[in-house]
Amino acid sequence: MGKVIVPRPNEKELAAFALAGLTMKASMTEDEFIAMAVAYLNSHNVLHLATCKHNEPRCTPLEYFNNGLIVHVFSEGGGKIANLKENELVSYSIADPYDPATDFFGASGMQVWGRATFFKKNTDLERFKQIRQYSRYMKQLEEQGLGDAAASYNFNVITIEPCKIRRLCYRQGMRNVIWKEK
Repeated sequence: MGKVIVPRPNEKELAAFALAGLTMKASMTEDEFIAMAVAYLNSHNVLHLATCKHNEPRCTPLEYFNNGLIVHVFSEGGGKIANLKENELVSYSIADPYDPATDFFGASGMQVWGRATFFKKNTDLERFKQIRQYSRYMKQLEEQGLGDAAASYNFNVITIEPCKIRRLCYRQGMRNVIWKEK
């Protein structure tokens, strides 16, 4: 269970939104927020994962897939894994292309704060198989003749569970609507 916070626009903001034909949401249930967030995750496949170690942040674009609000990444390793060994707290963002010259209120994106865990695929094949069932591209790897190569690689499996989510989409009436874990 969590809590949804819907900010209330001030009078100037309401006037600007009205000029653009926008109506901001006044409330949202947790079920509505989660359904919207999952639909947004399902409609994208790249996130920018921010990790931090010894006060040095790092942000990496990665392909992901999800099971509801839980996000999974298959990764070869690198600095993000070194950071995760030291600090499980992460953040990621996903955004749609934005051109304010053609649609000033067209900005749409989501920020997520959470905790990440990871393991090497070959250390827990059963858990890997459970997670892999949510992957969106295994069939395409097979079709491209890359299934065996992908299966042979002992990559890291990163799982991110959200603690806080913020969604912005003026066209859907959302201006920094937040869900927080209770």
